[in-house]
Amino acid sequence: MPNFFACPEVAARYSRIRPFFHRKVTERICGVSGASRFRRALDVGCGTGQSAVALAEIADSVLAIDSSEEMLAQGPFRSNIEYRIGWAEQLNFGRGEFDLVSVGSALHWFNRERFFAQCRQVLSAAGWLAIYNDHFTAYMEGVAGFKQWMRTRFAQRYPAPLRGLRDMDEPSAAAAGFRIAHASSFTHLVRFSRAELIAYLLTHSNTLAAIYLEKETAPAISAWLDQELRTFLPHRVTGSFIFKCNVWLLQAGGPARGDENGLRAPGPSPALLSR
Repeated sequence: MPNFFACPEVAARYSRIRPFFHRKVTERICGVSGASRFRRALDVGCGTGQSAVALAEIADSVLAIDSSEEMLAQGPFRSNIEYRIGWAEQLNFGRGEFDLVSVGSALHWFNRERFFAQCRQVLSAAGWLAIYNDHFTAYMEGVAGFKQWMRTRFAQRYPAPLRGLRDMDEPSAAAAGFRIAHASSFTHLVRFSRAELIAYLLTHSNTLAAIYLEKETAPAISAWLDQELRTFLPHRVTGSFIFKCNVWLLQAGGPARGDENGLRAPGPSPALLSR
């Protein structure tokens, strides 16, 4: 698949505007695993490093890999994070080297069969694989018409590019040699002004695909969005938007135990993706 994120401008925008929710995921990892800290963690598809920063708070050492040099260049410095070019299907590390592997909002870009096979090699016997996807649900608090606009005007002009599956279920986990030890969801609110929402939508693969295929330029998309969004976000007005994060924590082998914390497993993800 083409890498829509291998652009300095996109990476800078991504780093600036994407919401930071990742601590809620790492808290869940620690709560389910019973580990307050991990020895060595691998963050696959780390993007601009938000996920790696959260992992660095619960791991002695974090190796964060991504296929985009431009995205990696935005990664915040932490003494226990190493950023490196790498691919999910080629985790050329030692057997059992990591006791935690995480993937945030990137699984749909991977060859899943090859990725899971690699995970089985690099994870320790009792290691954990954390998969999570944060979605822009298109719900704007108090504004019913926004979701309809996203599903029609926006989605028709900027259709989602071809991607793989992004969610997990017990059969697919078992086929990959894992069991789902925990599955849950949570929502969080993000406030955007019109300019901020435009910047955020310009990090979606929907708009990035149009730019990559030279159907439109970023300034043209920005101008169209600015005109369209005036109804929902007038000058100096901010709106609250609902994001939903689905989380799966997996371990190698054995039958699935379901949700250990009594939380409802996530349902199907929304059609619009965060990345």
